[in-house]
Amino acid sequence: MNSSDPEKVIEKMKKHEVVYSRADKGNAVVIMNKQDYGTKVRDMIATGPYEECAFKNGKPKDPLNMLIEEANIVRQRVANLIGDSKLERKFLVPNAKVASLYCLPKIHKNPIAMRPISSNICTPTEKMAAWLVEEMKKYPVNHGKSVKNSIELVEHLKGFKVRRGEILVSFDVSALFPSVPTSDALDSLRRHLERRRVPPNQIEAYIAVAEVCMKQNYFMFRGKFYKQTFGLSMGSKLSPLLAEVFMGDFETDLEKKEKLFPRVWWRYVDDIFASVKERYLPQTLELLNNQHSSIKFTVEKEVEGKLPFLDLLIQRKEDNTLKFGIYRKPTSTDRYITVDSNHFGAQKQAAFHSMAHRLYHIPMEKPEFEEEKQKIYEAGIVNGYDYEFVRKILRKHARKKHRSDTTTFRPEKKRILQS
Repeated sequence: MNSSDPEKVIEKMKKHEVVYSRADKGNAVVIMNKQDYGTKVRDMIATGPYEECAFKNGKPKDPLNMLIEEANIVRQRVANLIGDSKLERKFLVPNAKVASLYCLPKIHKNPIAMRPISSNICTPTEKMAAWLVEEMKKYPVNHGKSVKNSIELVEHLKGFKVRRGEILVSFDVSALFPSVPTSDALDSLRRHLERRRVPPNQIEAYIAVAEVCMKQNYFMFRGKFYKQTFGLSMGSKLSPLLAEVFMGDFETDLEKKEKLFPRVWWRYVDDIFASVKERYLPQTLELLNNQHSSIKFTVEKEVEGKLPFLDLLIQRKEDNTLKFGIYRKPTSTDRYITVDSNHFGAQKQAAFHSMAHRLYHIPMEKPEFEEEKQKIYEAGIVNGYDYEFVRKILRKHARKKHRSDTTTFRPEKKRILQS
């Protein structure tokens, strides 16, 4: 078959009883037997915090009308609290539907597990959730223990030195979103807004939106309706925000109460980089797991002075300072948007701009720098790009980094003059 005929390829693929899915980690595509996929998802639902909706007249009970009615009540209430009648119409979702469930196979786990994600597109509360996320940008969550990316982490670790008896570790919160109690997360959000001195009417409006969005944890899978009975939903726009405010309070309370709290603690969502006394590591892990009944941690220790964290390989040097390299998981395929795809040029370049930006902003020693540079060229070849394509992108970021390091001047943005 001629691979340049996409319609024929798609038709042939449809004839197979398989499911095509992106892997949970990396850029791999997973092909699963449709029956095996369904069995794994149903087993996950049966053992997780989910319950099937009751039947009505021999058919699965569709909760959509109830969800729309609840959303309508909150739409009107929020518009009144904020004093903006336009919000009620702005929050309206035409042709609303119940969220649909899909799962990403965790091929890096053995046996393979599934990560559930509820697609909240066109749900009755979709626009309210998006509005609240935008509103919360006015009151950013910053408890001093979280980082936005690996580049910010490196900035915090500049000059850091591992003390005698300490080791580098990575703590991981097991299944963070499904483990965060909704009521506790809403309480944390309220406290955060009160600390930021948000007017009471706005607080009530924000909490009302967050509450109804988290309450409507319903989804459909293969003709049946289910409700998530505990935790935050994977797929909701609000879940990252609520998890962040909850973990901020978690860390603040823990640091105040306990002397065993690690000297260094930087968290990205559910991954924590820390430096702890090796002999106290078991007690520290026990302390973390006893702080909240539903939040459990696992730990990974440095091996031969090396610890992978996010996309970094953090290595302890002989003088106990740190050096950095780029880490790729074993599941990484280096597959990005290929040169023969129909995407816009900017979309094709995006992954390479991201890698180039990381290359020049993570302080690496020359061997690690050259190794990562070569891997970017290799990724270009794998995806069909020539040497010059990658070289231009690398040169652009090299010039930007040099300019930012040597001058405080910035290029002036072009202005459109109006007559």
